[in-house]
Amino acid sequence: MPKEDCKYGEKCYQRNAAHLAKYNHPDKTDDGQDKAEVVKLAPKRKEASCGEEEAVAPNTSNSSGESQNMEKSHGEAKGTFESETAELHREAMSNISGKNYMEILEKRIRLSVQQEYDTLCESNEFIRHKFLVEMPPDFYEFWKFINTLTQDSSKSNRAAVEHLETVFQLQLVGPFEFLSGAFHRATMGEPGDYLRHWRFYYDPPEFQTVFVRRGTGVHYGYWRDVPQDKENLLIARNDMTNGCEFQFVSGNIFDAFLYYLEHDFVGTPFTTGKVTATKKAVQKYLAENSLELAQLDRLQRERNKRVVAKAFHRGGIVVPFDRKTQLGYRPLSVSDAELKKMLALFERKDLGDGLAKQAVLEKLQPVANAAIIAVDECDFGSALELGIDLFSSGHKELHMLASSLIVPAYSMLQRPQFIAIAKAHMESRSRDLNLSMFDVLK
Repeated sequence: MPKEDCKYGEKCYQRNAAHLAKYNHPDKTDDGQDKAEVVKLAPKRKEASCGEEEAVAPNTSNSSGESQNMEKSHGEAKGTFESETAELHREAMSNISGKNYMEILEKRIRLSVQQEYDTLCESNEFIRHKFLVEMPPDFYEFWKFINTLTQDSSKSNRAAVEHLETVFQLQLVGPFEFLSGAFHRATMGEPGDYLRHWRFYYDPPEFQTVFVRRGTGVHYGYWRDVPQDKENLLIARNDMTNGCEFQFVSGNIFDAFLYYLEHDFVGTPFTTGKVTATKKAVQKYLAENSLELAQLDRLQRERNKRVVAKAFHRGGIVVPFDRKTQLGYRPLSVSDAELKKMLALFERKDLGDGLAKQAVLEKLQPVANAAIIAVDECDFGSALELGIDLFSSGHKELHMLASSLIVPAYSMLQRPQFIAIAKAHMESRSRDLNLSMFDVLK
């Protein structure tokens, strides 16, 4: 009986004797191999692959020239970093046994960082880069205005700042110091130094100081509920020596300046005329430049609709909140009065520092746990409120607990800049009245 042809034909890989006896397979080649094996071991070469092989085949007659070209190409690919490193290495090795290699490297790094810093100082991008926020239009308009107050137009930008400090005891700080050129000639600091620059003891991350009454805890600044806010910002005031509460005083920096002259400037009979003249100069500048500035009542009324809790600092907590689903915030498990009563244990004289801290943490832990659970259920405002309240209490012993609440809340609210500001502040929180980084880095 004739054998049936194997359905795999030439592709059959079976070598079993029973299989070979049962099915027909293609003939063998002269050397005894299957044709399938020949095809498998020596596949037909494509013309294109042949051409490719010839294209890359080494030419021994010109190997030196091509080798040089390849090295040149490789050197270009390495980029400037490798070439600079090689140059640095040669420079170090030329010095007796190369002992100054790391010293030279560190010097080069410092020089590179200084060049980047100098470039940054050439634009207002410096403010966003160092303070992590951008300034509103009224800030820059006010800078133009104060430069009209000095008689000598040839004076530097610093003259306007010195004029306000000399006449009205008002220091223009932070971003104003950048505009005056103070940062251009200053020693470079660490990132945290810029975030702590003129940040008073009770200042939350949402607040940025721009005015300081010289030698006091009275300071004014912009309040941002979101780091990216740079339009229609409220101006708040705080006296650090009186506690953590903030008061909104204006809807723009011009009105804040007038408020300062009216309420915080301690004048004399000799300064009355200057105050009157300056107030008139403000009105004249606004009229001549047709500036329409946001007013406190309107901005505060609109913001109050978004405030979910007042918090200890009275500035209010603003987070996205759906009033239909009640998603975004839930009240803390204790009232403000109950929370303050817990914190009052720190003032107990009959308890040592260690026992007082332990007693407070034992009472706070369930409240904090409930706030963290609220974060897991998308009520981010609860953890933010409690974290800010603990920060505003002023007890450094609670920084770790406050951070464990603030960080996840700001993170879920997509406000990472406030995380950086809060951490930098709590790392070196000071009750001093002179909080200039320039004095710290002297």
